[in-house]
Amino acid sequence: MTTPTLPLQEHVELAPEFLEEADVEFAGGKTLKGAEMLWGAVAHALIAVALRNSWPYNSHGALKRVAKRLPNAPGASHWLTEFDVMERFHSHFYHGQMSDGRIVRYRPRARLFVARLLAVANGSV
Repeated sequence: MTTPTLPLQEHVELAPEFLEEADVEFAGGKTLKGAEMLWGAVAHALIAVALRNSWPYNSHGALKRVAKRLPNAPGASHWLTEFDVMERFHSHFYHGQMSDGRIVRYRPRARLFVARLLAVANGSV
């Protein structure tokens, strides 16, 4: 198990904060920063799920494994697909490869994915 650096509740609180920060960055035309804030929201939500379940979360690969380990939750067939889509935001921060249209289409999916993950982290699912 990874030694936590922040408590589960703080990760739960940070995820929506990063979603809001992403909105501000995108509104200001800063797609690289907005994309990384979306990825940050997803990462914190995944860490919260990992902490709830005592799963490792200390690397990008470990976060992907968190998404893979959610097969019994509602909507399970989409956990890994959504993770893969969210990785595009992380990559966009470094390479700027996402089109504006794709960013617009995927942003609502990021919010939904974070909400679903937080429901798992909070024990609501």
